[in-house]
Amino acid sequence: MQLSPDTQIKDDLVGVISIKFKPESTFNNYCAEHIENYNPDRFEVLAVKAHYGKETNVTVFAIDRDRMENSTIRPVKIPVKKFKLNADFIRELIPHFQEYNFTLNTGNYPLEDMEVINK
Repeated sequence: MQLSPDTQIKDDLVGVISIKFKPESTFNNYCAEHIENYNPDRFEVLAVKAHYGKETNVTVFAIDRDRMENSTIRPVKIPVKKFKLNADFIRELIPHFQEYNFTLNTGNYPLEDMEVINK
């Protein structure tokens, strides 16, 4: 779908994305190959944040297994290391995707209350 040039989007959109990697690719291995000091035996990706705007970057948040396992007390929070990267990280990652899917909504109405009427 392409919007006409005079279309104005008035509401912010929020949502979730899911990505399925090609069988020969894993995100943890990709991180090990493309992020300096990323050790897949020590780190496990917890979240990825992509930002486009005034600054364009990608942040990978990875659980630090060493800190979790070597702690003498049970942590209340999950210890993570933040890896801040440039946008090339995502552009180079896309060929490793088998498929991706996302839905964005305005948040004005719950998606679970939708009923498609033009079947």
